[in-house]
Amino acid sequence: MIKLFPWQKTQIQQIIEMSKQKRLPHALLLSGPDGIGLKKFALFVAANRLCLINEMQQPPCGECQSCQLFLGRSNPDIKLIEPEKEGGQIKIDTIREVVSYASLKSFLNNNMKIIIISQADAMNRSAANSLLKVLEEPSSQSMFILLSHRPSQLLVTIRSRCQKINFNPTYENESIEWVDGAFNNSNFSSDLLLRLAGGGPLKVKKLLEEDYLDYRVNLLKDLDSLNKRNTNPVDIAKNWNEFSKDKIKSAETTIFCLMQLINDLVRLKLCPKMENIVNIDLIEDLHGISNTLDLLKLIRSYDFILLKYKELVGPMNYNSLAILEEIALFWKNYNHSMIMK
Repeated sequence: MIKLFPWQKTQIQQIIEMSKQKRLPHALLLSGPDGIGLKKFALFVAANRLCLINEMQQPPCGECQSCQLFLGRSNPDIKLIEPEKEGGQIKIDTIREVVSYASLKSFLNNNMKIIIISQADAMNRSAANSLLKVLEEPSSQSMFILLSHRPSQLLVTIRSRCQKINFNPTYENESIEWVDGAFNNSNFSSDLLLRLAGGGPLKVKKLLEEDYLDYRVNLLKDLDSLNKRNTNPVDIAKNWNEFSKDKIKSAETTIFCLMQLINDLVRLKLCPKMENIVNIDLIEDLHGISNTLDLLKLIRSYDFILLKYKELVGPMNYNSLAILEEIALFWKNYNHSMIMK
């Protein structure tokens, strides 16, 4: 049967205790960083809740009819909803199907159906409002599990009708050991990989596949070169955008990397110790750049890039190249003016 990740023990115990006390809500909101394993956790809860023998008392039995159907990915009492494509929306027609499904009786003899909505923050406004109506008048035989890495983008009214289960970024020894065993990468330490993944162990695979670790070095060089008089920020942004399309498939990752690097520059200005930063293998290069920059301007640059990141991942369809150009221009004009003084 499906197994939990070692860093998810606290959260499953929280749900089991609610079940023992007959306080298991009709809707859960699981939130945490990308790569923390929200979908697997939701599926474990679903299998456990629907198990006909060990319902929410211990791991699902793996032998009853419900568990056997779950293992065959054909349990009719579990419905998984997610965007049709990466970065896409969950539209109202999809949620209408969910509403209809929730109104039906369960197919097995456990009087419960579970609807998992992955990337719930990807619902457009109409879809979110349609789901809200169901959450306001919940069915006693349906349970919703919403998953989100950006829960603040969900309607406040939806959040208020869900029991929130938080998954914090994990940097514990058990997570480092899991990364070490899962990826066995001799070029970079598991500690570094976990830091770069923002405390989401499953995200490490994506970083390794996308050449993210080498890309950091190029981005740091670009930030340094933008401080020089004859560097064209538009050309730099164009290179970022082309690499995003060819390699990492997302300008969002480029901006996330820039934020990590600039955050490290800020931390080094405040306290020049290796343990305080994410990119521990680049500390010498970071020190060299940090010493030429002003702390206040670094903080304001980070705030500006964070704003652009929110625009890019938000509901509006912003042009990624235009946003990257804004970042490169801001960095050059804002920080270069300080260096020249």
